[in-house]
Amino acid sequence: MSANIELARKAFQAFERRDISQIEDLCHPDIEMDWSRRLIDPVVTRGHEGLRQFFEEVMNIFEKARFEEEEILEIGDKVLVVSMGHFKGRVSGIEVKARAANVWTVRDGKLARFVFYQSKEDALADLN
Repeated sequence: MSANIELARKAFQAFERRDISQIEDLCHPDIEMDWSRRLIDPVVTRGHEGLRQFFEEVMNIFEKARFEEEEILEIGDKVLVVSMGHFKGRVSGIEVKARAANVWTVRDGKLARFVFYQSKEDALADLN
């Protein structure tokens, strides 16, 4: 397994454990997290401060978050991850699941960019 794929997997695992410290260790100080393609509250955050802010907002909404990796591909300095996310609402207790694709860009051995996509096809179209 490549180092880039291992970085992406470690980030998802740290998110599931709610380990923001490890996520920061895996991410470049200038990390950009692009959630502009999601349907609710599209946003782009930058740097570790933006990463922490986004992480805290998500953790306030969801009591639990777990990801089932369905496919992972390395394309140059990018890693495409297709997964099924399982979430449990903190207040409502409602459990939901959603399939999505994410592309991580690796720079200097760190995760430098994250882009959320609604589907693998959208992610691949953007990569080409």
